[in-house]
Amino acid sequence: MSIPWPDGEMLLPPPRMEPAAPWRVGPAEWDFRAPMVMGVLNVTPDSFSDGGQYLDPERAVARALEIEREGAHVLDVGGASSHPHARPVSPHEELARVAPVLERLAGKLGIPVSIDTQRPEVAEGALALGAHLINDVSGLARPDMAQVAARRDVPLVIMHNGWALPPRAPGDALMPGLLAFLRERIALAESLGARRMILDPGYGFGKSLEENLTTVRSLNALRALRRPVLICTSRKGSLGRIVAEPEPGERLGAVLSTSLFAAFQGANLIRVHDVKPFRQALQAWMAVKAAPKEGAE
Repeated sequence: MSIPWPDGEMLLPPPRMEPAAPWRVGPAEWDFRAPMVMGVLNVTPDSFSDGGQYLDPERAVARALEIEREGAHVLDVGGASSHPHARPVSPHEELARVAPVLERLAGKLGIPVSIDTQRPEVAEGALALGAHLINDVSGLARPDMAQVAARRDVPLVIMHNGWALPPRAPGDALMPGLLAFLRERIALAESLGARRMILDPGYGFGKSLEENLTTVRSLNALRALRRPVLICTSRKGSLGRIVAEPEPGERLGAVLSTSLFAAFQGANLIRVHDVKPFRQALQAWMAVKAAPKEGAE
């Protein structure tokens, strides 16, 4: 299957990166043969699009169960906003936000739970309470996060976070540096015992609008690193600028478009707030992709 692009280029879906053997992640087995949906649950007062909605543990648990019903393959729970202007919180406060949710979800969810944190002590506490993988948006700023993943034998998401890196020189291309950074982080994590890594190009993290779009357009370049790929464009400010929509929750069309493009480019995990509409869009896209082609060439 190919899709004509306005400039005449033909976009060909690349082979999806599949690990040599399926991964056991909590209650699930992931073979990475089809894109999977990661549903977002922010247990925070200040996340950019839904801060405060799920601070109450009972509301958070209800939303977690709803995310599973809507078709997510994994739930991503976070207790501290990663926005650079968010109020800093202590590890104790961050863990105190997610702990009641994880405790209440024990035995109720049939999908794995990811802990979205930059702090190894929070990751350790969340894993002890039933989380199954770590989503570290810092780009392994604290290498002992890899030691936690190794000790618990859980997957570790490593992000290219532009906010935490030195500015690039004018004219430097994004992708060579991004790939070099991720290679170095993979080697570091492996040296500390981590064995299962997922890579995130860091859409919306310290990149210009053009660079954010480049991460989606160039996603298949990450296949050279031979690790599963996660991406999240969901409700990001760059989409708001593209479609002139200031409200994060009103950017669904842009989220669906960019997320499906990421799936087309080989993303293994797509992180979204609006699970049901994206799961429907993904199912419909996959059905069309699998349909037999007839007619003259």
